[in-house]
Amino acid sequence: MVQINNEKLTKASKQLKKLQKNIDYDTRDYPIDFICQKFSDRDYFIPSYQRNKVWSEHSKVRLIESLLLGYPIPLIFLSENSDGRLEIVDGVQRITTLSSFRNDQLKLKKLDKLTEFDGFTYSTLPLAEQRKFSDRSLRVIVLSDKTDINTRIDLFDRLNTSAEKANDSEIRSGVYSKNKFQIFINNLSDEPIFQEVVHLTPKKINRKQDIEMISRFFAYSNNYKNFKHSVKDFITDYIVRIGSVWNIKTKNTLHKQFFHTFNYAKDHFYSGFLKNKKGQTPRVRFEAIMCGLNLALQENPKLNISKEQSKELISDQQFIVLTTTDGSNSPKKVKDRIEYVKNWLLKMSDSND
Repeated sequence: MVQINNEKLTKASKQLKKLQKNIDYDTRDYPIDFICQKFSDRDYFIPSYQRNKVWSEHSKVRLIESLLLGYPIPLIFLSENSDGRLEIVDGVQRITTLSSFRNDQLKLKKLDKLTEFDGFTYSTLPLAEQRKFSDRSLRVIVLSDKTDINTRIDLFDRLNTSAEKANDSEIRSGVYSKNKFQIFINNLSDEPIFQEVVHLTPKKINRKQDIEMISRFFAYSNNYKNFKHSVKDFITDYIVRIGSVWNIKTKNTLHKQFFHTFNYAKDHFYSGFLKNKKGQTPRVRFEAIMCGLNLALQENPKLNISKEQSKELISDQQFIVLTTTDGSNSPKKVKDRIEYVKNWLLKMSDSND
């Protein structure tokens, strides 16, 4: 049991002071009509890291019903940009639903309580209710553009409190939209060779899982020995660090790694080698094979592996254990599975020469 003594209190206070951030924000109350107009004018915009999934019709209707009944709804969070526009940090679905209803694009149906309002749109509501709805103020928290980038990314993660949070890749793609390394990664996700080798559902691509995999490919290939605990922090720190020293030499090196590895996999590995039984590419399998292959090619650019031998690797019992057991993101597991594939490929290639 942890003992709370003076020494413990001192250490806790020091840690808090070290990690506390000065978050510059203010609280505003805006009428629904004002918010909808700003969204229509694109003064309020949806950043790229926000999820593409939209609410069901019933969820939209429930929000409108709650407002008509006078129920409170969660705060909306916006963040200032240098151009004066505000990005929607948390509240995308609420604002888009309000806009749809205000523009008669959403019809009320199957309401839980206001059953007599079935079939109504905004313009067919009683005039008094239209006015009350449009004039109702919602509370908005606006983060200043002075809020530091690390605090913002943490806030984006914490404030996205809906059932399906924005994932790490979606957040990074938005927060680091001007980071040259992040732009480089985003562009590679559109490359035909990547799409041919890696198999993802449209839903996963829509949620930027292709970008997440390429981010992991570079971070684990070139920095896996420094992986400690948090995958999110490990990937983010790597992208920030490489992006801060981005130059043509770095770009050419990473470009060569990517295309050499994926083209080699396409030509020397059997078709569908990354697929599981569901026809998809699991992250752990992807990281083990593609990062291990990248490292093997860096050590031996003339790696000699046949498609039949690639099947042997996939069916290798130790490979299966390393890519399917628990603790897949522990430092030891990450190191073991990547190095196992690298060493297996190098050893097999040597025996073929």
